[in-house]
Amino acid sequence: MAGAIQGICGVVLVIEAELTGVFPRSEKLVEATRAAARGKISASEVDARSAEDTKSLVELQRATSLDACVDGQLNWQDLFRPFSKLFSGIQPGALTRWFDNNTFYRKPVVVEKVTFRGSGMDEFFRYRLLPSKARKKAILPGPFTFAALAENSAYPSLADLADDLAHALRETVASLKKVGYTHFQFNEPALTANGATKRHLEVAKHAFEVCAKDVVEQSTLHSYFGDAGPMIDELLDYPVTCIGLDFYATSLNSLAQHDFNKELGCGCVDGRNSLLETATDLSKFVAEVRERLDPKSMRLCPNCDLDFLPETVAEKKVSLLGETKRKLVT
Repeated sequence: MAGAIQGICGVVLVIEAELTGVFPRSEKLVEATRAAARGKISASEVDARSAEDTKSLVELQRATSLDACVDGQLNWQDLFRPFSKLFSGIQPGALTRWFDNNTFYRKPVVVEKVTFRGSGMDEFFRYRLLPSKARKKAILPGPFTFAALAENSAYPSLADLADDLAHALRETVASLKKVGYTHFQFNEPALTANGATKRHLEVAKHAFEVCAKDVVEQSTLHSYFGDAGPMIDELLDYPVTCIGLDFYATSLNSLAQHDFNKELGCGCVDGRNSLLETATDLSKFVAEVRERLDPKSMRLCPNCDLDFLPETVAEKKVSLLGETKRKLVT
C-alpha cells in the first residue's frame, strides 16, 4: 500500500514503490528455454516454467508491499521483439548491442506501415497471472526509442515512423485497459542515453500526445542510461503524469532549479550493479530528492530493468524498495 509523509509547506507527499522493467529469469527457466531450443522439451513446458516464475515474482511484490504489479516480462526476449507479432509491418532483424550493456536486442526492421494487429496480447501481457485486485502495470517501449532504434525502410522520416508507432501503442493501451491495466510505463532510454536533439524532443512529445492521450489513470515516461538534466524542462511538458529518472546517470543538482510539476519515478536502485544498497542510504537520498525537487508524489523504483542482475540479487533489490518505503512513511 502507498504511504505518505509530510512534504514541503505541510503538503502530504504520497510515496509508492514499483518495478520498471524486465525481471531476470530463474536458472530453471533459462535451462528450460535452452532445452526447448534443442528440441528436448516443448514450448508449453517452457511456458509453464515461465508462469511459475511469474507467480513467484507476483508473490515477491506482494510480500514487499509494492504498489503496482508487473508480470516481469519473462518471455520477452527484448523490449521490441513481441511487437513483431503484435504490430504489422515489423520484422526482427540483426542482433544489436543494447546501449553500453553486454546484452543484445534484435533491431526492429520496419518494412511497411505499422498498425496494431489486435491479437496475441495474452502471450506477452500475462494479466491472468496477476491478482485480480492488483493495480496492473504494463511496461511498453516508448515511441521515440522504438523509432530511433529501428531500421526504417518504409517511412520517409523518423517523425512519421514515431507517429504510427505511437498510434499502435495507443491501441495497445486501449486493449490492455479492457483487461484491467491502469498504469502504463513507456521506456525511453534513447532520449537520454543518446543525447536527443531539440527536434528529437519535439518528435517524442508529439508521439506522447498520441500514445498517452487516453491514459487517465497513470502514465509514465521512464528515462534511463543517460542524463535527463539538460532536457528536463521539455520532459516535464510532456502529456504524462509521471517522469521516471535514472539517478545513477542524472545528477540531482541538474534538476534542483526546475519546477517538478509531475509525479517522480525515483530510480534509486541500480539495476546494473550487483552491489546492494542499504535502506538507510536509500531513504536518506529519497528524502533529499523530496526536499530539493518537491514533486507531486514519488514512486521508488529501479533505474532500469533488473535482468542485468542475477535473480537472487534482483530479489534482494526488490525487498530493498519495500523496506525503503517503510522507513520513509513510518
